[in-house]
Amino acid sequence: MISILLAVHNGERYLKQSIDSVLNQTHKDLELLIGLNDSTDRSREIISSYNDDRIKLFEYKEKGKAKTLNKLLKEAKGEWIGLQDDDDIWVINKLQLQLRQKADVIGTKIYYIDKIGNLTGQPTLENTHDNIVKKSYKGINQIANTSAIFKRLDAIKVNGWNEDLDGIEDFDFWLKLMKTGCKFININYTLVYHRIHDKSNFNTKQHDLKGLLKKHGL
Repeated sequence: MISILLAVHNGERYLKQSIDSVLNQTHKDLELLIGLNDSTDRSREIISSYNDDRIKLFEYKEKGKAKTLNKLLKEAKGEWIGLQDDDDIWVINKLQLQLRQKADVIGTKIYYIDKIGNLTGQPTLENTHDNIVKKSYKGINQIANTSAIFKRLDAIKVNGWNEDLDGIEDFDFWLKLMKTGCKFININYTLVYHRIHDKSNFNTKQHDLKGLLKKHGL
């Protein structure tokens, strides 16, 4: 089984598309753990409209994606963990293709889409472990967050996500796993539509990558 962690903060605009793309996966043995963090919109109503016992809803008062992911990680039962955002969309056979691979962290290629779903581009992501690590250690993140699946015990070993980081907690998480010796790959399929819009961290915040690399001794 694979546990999918979905942190939601006022995500009503795209939430249904995000949830549907998880539940409609050809790989059915999954649980979708949704953590509402201080949401004040219709997100809870949207989640409650589903009649699927694979969904488990948790409501938290504190804001913060990393805090929510760490709480959901403690609730997870699967050997594998996947991450989803409330505005991203998965291709229907994403998990099936990934679970055929042999690695500790398995990412995919992704497309960028805008607020109405138009394709806007595609990042260049390395496929092999050595190249992923080499570029990551130079500050170029090579693992798209909502594309990746990884071992639950490995995530626990590195104490999950750094709650003091906002927007680069994912990159920090991958660096921690690299330093423990986890094997990384990106499979050569484009299986995620990553949405960039006016409220996304990707589009609205500047991040101190040099400081993060220094923290890791890189």
